Amino acid sequence: DKLTRTYQVITLEDLNVSGMIKNHCLARAIADAGFGELRRQIEYKAAWRGVTVIFANRFYPSSKTCHACGKIHDMPLDQRTMACDCGHVMDRDLNAAKNLDRYGLDRLDALRPDVKRTQESGKTGSPARVLTA
Repeated sequence: DKLTRTYQVITLEDLNVSGMIKNHCLARAIADAGFGELRRQIEYKAAWRGVTVIFANRFYPSSKTCHACGKIHDMPLDQRTMACDCGHVMDRDLNAAKNLDRYGLDRLDALRPDVKRTQESGKTGSPARVLTA
């Protein structure tokens, strides 16, 4: 509830949960997390409040990409810190969250109409429409 009251855009990763459960090291934690229910609740409450939910493709390398320079690294699951050649060092999960935030905002910008072009088309009689988030 707090997420949809606080943010206008929420980006979620479309994770392969069934594949993650097959990894015996992760299975119990993943099964207990209730990702499906969390996603359902976020989507429901976002729709209720007019919040945009954007899904990152399951192959988007959110934790492997350096948030500072964009370089993609090999990151085994046991490596918990992103340390890039550019000097950027950050917790793996925080780095992924920042990348997902950028991903969502970039996709939102792509969804917004070009206001100038919309206003030009409005000259033909149709009203100009601007998407606000």
